[in-house]
Amino acid sequence: MRFQNLWPSKVARKPLVKPVLIALAALFLFCLPLNQIPLVFSGVQHPATALTLLLAVTIVCFGVWEAARQGRFSHTTMTGWLALSTSFALIPSFYLHADWHSAAWQGFSVLLSLLLFCTLQQFSFNHLQRQYLLWLPLLSGWLLAIPLLLPNISEISSSSLPDFKSNSDVLGIVLLTSLMLSAYLLARTKAYKRNWVPVHALLLATPLLTIPALTALKSPWLITVILVLVIFSQPFLFRFSQKRHHGLWNFAVLAGFAIAWKFGSVPHSALFAARYSAEELEVLSQAWALLGQAQFEGIGLGQLDKAQLLFGIEQNHVLPLQEMYPSWLLASLIQGGIAYWASFGVLFTLVVRKLLEAPNGTRLMLLAIILPSLIGIALTDYIETNLALGMLFVVLLYWIDNLTARYRRVLLPYPRPMKIAANTVLTATLVLVLSSIYLGEQALRTYQIRDGKLTQYQTHPWWNDFYQQVEGKRAFLESVESRDLRAQELYLRGQISRLETSPNADGYQSLIELAMLTGHKTVAKQLKDEASLLFPYRKFQPDFSELPAE
Repeated sequence: MRFQNLWPSKVARKPLVKPVLIALAALFLFCLPLNQIPLVFSGVQHPATALTLLLAVTIVCFGVWEAARQGRFSHTTMTGWLALSTSFALIPSFYLHADWHSAAWQGFSVLLSLLLFCTLQQFSFNHLQRQYLLWLPLLSGWLLAIPLLLPNISEISSSSLPDFKSNSDVLGIVLLTSLMLSAYLLARTKAYKRNWVPVHALLLATPLLTIPALTALKSPWLITVILVLVIFSQPFLFRFSQKRHHGLWNFAVLAGFAIAWKFGSVPHSALFAARYSAEELEVLSQAWALLGQAQFEGIGLGQLDKAQLLFGIEQNHVLPLQEMYPSWLLASLIQGGIAYWASFGVLFTLVVRKLLEAPNGTRLMLLAIILPSLIGIALTDYIETNLALGMLFVVLLYWIDNLTARYRRVLLPYPRPMKIAANTVLTATLVLVLSSIYLGEQALRTYQIRDGKLTQYQTHPWWNDFYQQVEGKRAFLESVESRDLRAQELYLRGQISRLETSPNADGYQSLIELAMLTGHKTVAKQLKDEASLLFPYRKFQPDFSELPAE
């Protein structure tokens, strides 16, 4: 007799569990590593970021289908509190002084995170499938560690490998999480997979790979974090792991440090090394002062660089803009104001509460698993560099909640409209993402884009700004050929207005050269004076004192 006949509930069949696990595998094993590679285009125009968005929406649609199939919505106490935290986080997206691009992206990311958490709660994962949720981040750590170690163990040069070191601190989050998951799974695997030696060998090899990779990042403060996390994991391993496995894992940690020492990648004076450089500390000090002066509603999403430059001018101490901000948490609080204070307060309170509710003997281990993500939120650029890290945090949060949560069910009276809505959203997202990747590949060769094909960029919401830049540049070149001075001046004014919304030193230098090219020497001098005020550490050309007077 088949199992479904013994238990006729629709929950028993679980037809969508495997598709969800496959989508999560693609998210962690494909998109997460690729998000670390910098390309010409960033943000949602980055193909890995766009695919991350597509996979997250796909998983959410799977959750909607599952809830509609069962005719009920499953939730826990944590779901309601996370919804409250999300509501607070959405408020700054509606402020009038926020940049609408940043506001839309931030609001959508926050809402998608909540929906992903709710989606995972709709599925009845068995023990083995819940373990797979942890195996995926662990294996993503392997994929990130191998390119870091290949130059040391082979003749392959680092220039021929992907540049994963563009933000080494963010990369360290994944490697630290992978290291701690290997300890947890080593103690728990025997309960579900008995004594499968290949699995244990893979888990024991993880410290041999991740620790040398962490030291290769040349971030000394990570060494202290490694030691703290290893100490946190010891009580759990002592209580739940076989003594042989416990000893072998500790030996693998020591061997990992020995390998790193052999490669010469262990920094000197690494223990208790400072996280930030002197320049970053100055930026953070100014950020704290700006936080104290920020309005009740914050400075507005997407306005951080502009506000920090103006604040530096007021204080007669302008600092260089940080390509990767030292603290995503601090940057969010400055921009979002009291709403973000409330949102993060609820979130961190939930994390602490769930850790305290965890079974005896597991609290420190669970803290060690989620601590790298919390460190990433507070001390790195976090999801501004890699959107998939937000998904990792959501999965870990769901997994910790699932250890002690009691589920409640709410009946859904109209499941069919939910399926139609999910199908529509998934189709629209698929078309949007695939077309964006295609347009991004074409945009690398702008000189080959014909005027007819350029209209495709105009209709795509993610590439409309790119269209305006290319179209404006082509119109400007035509005005230079026809000597249309009015058109040249209009283009120059438009570029100045665009730069005011997002000031940067390279943009000012380009506009100064453009103004000189079009004969607007007075405008060029004004731009140079303004640029020198905003970016005193940068020397702008030309030197007007050496030019002949008009």
